[in-house]
Amino acid sequence: MSGLLKDFAITALIMILGHWIYGIADSVAYDFIVDFIADNKILLLATGIFGSGIMLFLAAMFQSVGLSQVAFMLSKLFARLSQFFITFFSILNTIFYAALGQNLLRDIGYDLFIVLILTLGASCWALRMIDFNHHTKNTLLPVGLIAFMSFVLVRYVWPFYGF
Repeated sequence: MSGLLKDFAITALIMILGHWIYGIADSVAYDFIVDFIADNKILLLATGIFGSGIMLFLAAMFQSVGLSQVAFMLSKLFARLSQFFITFFSILNTIFYAALGQNLLRDIGYDLFIVLILTLGASCWALRMIDFNHHTKNTLLPVGLIAFMSFVLVRYVWPFYGF
C-alpha cells in the first residue's frame, strides 16, 4: 500500500510541476503523451511481452542455479515499474478526461495497458516462484482497482452523466 501512495505522490508531483510550475497546458501534455506512445508503440508492446516471458525464464533459471537474489531484485524492479505506470496512466486518464474530455487510454490503446498488466502479473508470478510467501494479492489488487475505476469512470459513468 505504501508503494501506491508513492505512485500517487510522484504522479501528483509530475502534474504539479508540469501544469502549475512550468505552465504546460493540458492539451500540449496530452498530445505529447499520445504522440510519444504512438511513435514507440511497437517497441513498447514487444518489450513488454517478450520481457515478461524472459523474466519468467530468468527467474526459473536463476533459482535453479542459486542466484535467486538477482531474479528477485529484477522481478521486484519490474513489478514496481509496472505498478507505477498503471497508476500513472490511470490517474492521467481521469485528469485528462476531466480537463479536456479526452479518454487517454482509448487514444494510446488499451493494448499497451494490457501489456503493463501482463508485465505486473509476470513479475508477481516470478516473485512467487522465488518466494512462495510473496503477497500477490496485495500487489495486484490495489493497482487493478485503480485501473478498473478509471476505466469505468471515464468510459461509462462520466459520459452517461454528460461530464
